[in-house]
Amino acid sequence: MRKTVFFASLALAAFAFAASPAQAGSAVCKERTEIIKILANKFSETQRSFGLQGDRRVLELYASPNGSWTAILTMPGGKACVVASGEAWTQLPPGPVGEPA
Repeated sequence: MRKTVFFASLALAAFAFAASPAQAGSAVCKERTEIIKILANKFSETQRSFGLQGDRRVLELYASPNGSWTAILTMPGGKACVVASGEAWTQLPPGPVGEPA
């Protein structure tokens, strides 16, 4: 519950940030390394996946063994912002490879 409250305010600011990167500011973003330390130390979350956006931003997903998860958006300069978080993260097994029978 504390995690939800902690990240809820950051997430709201992050949506404004995502809509207008030029107006983002130090108020909503921290250095990526600082956010990662918080996720690891307070929530036992580690990086599970990531994807590159066309404008060189990286969307990263962190999750813990107990199911908490956090998505952060990292900028080319190293700043990052929490864009979403939640509970009950589930990792699906890989899908079949090759042509369907």
